[in-house]
Amino acid sequence: MVGVSDPTGDETVVDATPEQVLAVAEQMVDLPWPADGSDDDLPWVLDGLEGTSLWLAHVLPLAARAEPAQVRALLDPLVALADRRWAVRHRFDATAHTDDARTMADPSAYDRRSAPAGMVRSLGASTAPWWRCAGHAVLLVDGGDRAALLVLPVEWMGRPGAAEAALATPLGRDLVSGDRARVLTAVWEVIRTRDPAVLGPLVPALPAIREVADDADLGGALISNRTHLAHALLRVRLHGEGACLCLAYPDHQLYDVVKEVDRGHVTVVGTVPNPRQWEDDRICACTGCGRRYQVEQGDYHYPWWAWTPRDGGASGEPDEVG
Repeated sequence: MVGVSDPTGDETVVDATPEQVLAVAEQMVDLPWPADGSDDDLPWVLDGLEGTSLWLAHVLPLAARAEPAQVRALLDPLVALADRRWAVRHRFDATAHTDDARTMADPSAYDRRSAPAGMVRSLGASTAPWWRCAGHAVLLVDGGDRAALLVLPVEWMGRPGAAEAALATPLGRDLVSGDRARVLTAVWEVIRTRDPAVLGPLVPALPAIREVADDADLGGALISNRTHLAHALLRVRLHGEGACLCLAYPDHQLYDVVKEVDRGHVTVVGTVPNPRQWEDDRICACTGCGRRYQVEQGDYHYPWWAWTPRDGGASGEPDEVG
């Protein structure tokens, strides 16, 4: 949970006009953020007003241990001026978004609005008005005897988007579960399919999946299972870019030609002798785009297939094959 507090314990009310406070708010959108992974806050001074940048928000304290009437006398003119300057006032309900044991256990249930909600509640408020300003949200938090102005990226205030929706799907939940069996079952489903209904929803969730997967212990003996995960995510990225998924073949050595034919992904259009192997290389044509690959099959500790693109296949020109 993110919280803010008055470090001095003294009664304070900011000595500034509403115009000065909003002028500082407009400058706060350009303040730097603490370094990734850092627990250190960044103090700053703008036009004589002191504040702090946390990982989530830039914070301008407005009042602490003050009489509620003093806080209202400070905030009411600020709200009126913000309405005039930024037009549309929104209402943020901090009681509607919480981060609890359920979301900790299931990242797909996480709602990013729980972070600013926790910050608002730490100031003693249950709701806060906010306005959009230069891609950020400006919140005025009234905690009764204390108040603060918060500036944070507006994305934190929105409803769960496409990434959250993707993580709420069964496949998305498996990929971020941290459970080796669930993750690998999902990985192989992604590797085997070309179905847009399966791959499409995962595209916006790629950054979140990568972040969670980095901490997962996936094991693997001869081949690290992280290799399979990385390849599965490559396929999702290719789908998101509108590229044919056959472009993933050279990246992975476990695409069995027979199984790819059975799935309808390729057809075998010829063979080429390979003196290094017991089997002839097969020339496979992608059923989606027409690209052709020469596939060498080997068997060391496990069977493998090396897919090498052949010139001419993508343009539809025939290859000379046996």
